[in-house]
Amino acid sequence: MELQKLLLVDDDSAFNFLNRIILNANGINCEIEECLDGKAALDITTTQAKCPDVILLDINMPVMDGFEFLDEFERHNKCRNHTNVFILTSSNQDEDRKKAFSYNCVKGYFDKPFNESHIREILSVLAPL
Repeated sequence: MELQKLLLVDDDSAFNFLNRIILNANGINCEIEECLDGKAALDITTTQAKCPDVILLDINMPVMDGFEFLDEFERHNKCRNHTNVFILTSSNQDEDRKKAFSYNCVKGYFDKPFNESHIREILSVLAPL
């Protein structure tokens, strides 16, 4: 599977900016969108015709946090069967990691900062079997 669309969801716009640079520097030249909270991400995945292949999702955000987003996303979002979610967070709580993997769409859990090994893992999940 070729990565065509990616959604960065983090309340820190500097992280979104740096993550975009890291993705581009590692040959990821797909469409990349950014939003600052889970509500904005939910709006994007609900209203746009094309679902993202990957969402990089922070957990701790205002308005709607990552887990609130995942609850809504898995409940009735049209993208839930297409989109692979990877948590990208500074949370080092085992409870957060366990909770994240209780969602079917979550395929990975990464500690910040984002790096090349995270990209390789994402691409290995997307690779055809």
